[in-house]
Amino acid sequence: MQDLIAELTGGRLNIRVAAIIRNQDNILVSKWPDGTMSLVGGRVAIGESTQAAVGREVIEETGLEVKSSQLHAIIENFFTFEDQFYHEFLFVYDVEPSSFELDQSVPDFEEQDILWLPISESASLQPEVLSYVVRDKSDQILHLVNQEAHLVTI
Repeated sequence: MQDLIAELTGGRLNIRVAAIIRNQDNILVSKWPDGTMSLVGGRVAIGESTQAAVGREVIEETGLEVKSSQLHAIIENFFTFEDQFYHEFLFVYDVEPSSFELDQSVPDFEEQDILWLPISESASLQPEVLSYVVRDKSDQILHLVNQEAHLVTI
């Protein structure tokens, strides 16, 4: 499957998903070799719904089967990475897995560390706006704009 990304004049368009998987006062996160921590997730594939994509990404990265998923937030994320401007739509889902037993044999497991992070330490997540999202207890779908790059008109 081909990821929904587009190289455009002036930057890259990304469509991604992320999963909030809670276990008591902890959330499941990906820790990358450079130390960056983010929620489990990835790019949406062409022809794939965001809900299907979050389920696929959770399985690929953790081996956890998704019992249910509910849209929690849509984040318009503007940032620069490696001198490239990104315009990203990030769909964040509350995900309930069938179990909490991680499968270390899944293909994506070796690319990153999958670990439980106390919600009290969620300020270390990237993008930083995710710290607000994982602490949000409202029953409404959030729509947030995260502007880390200065090329945006709001």
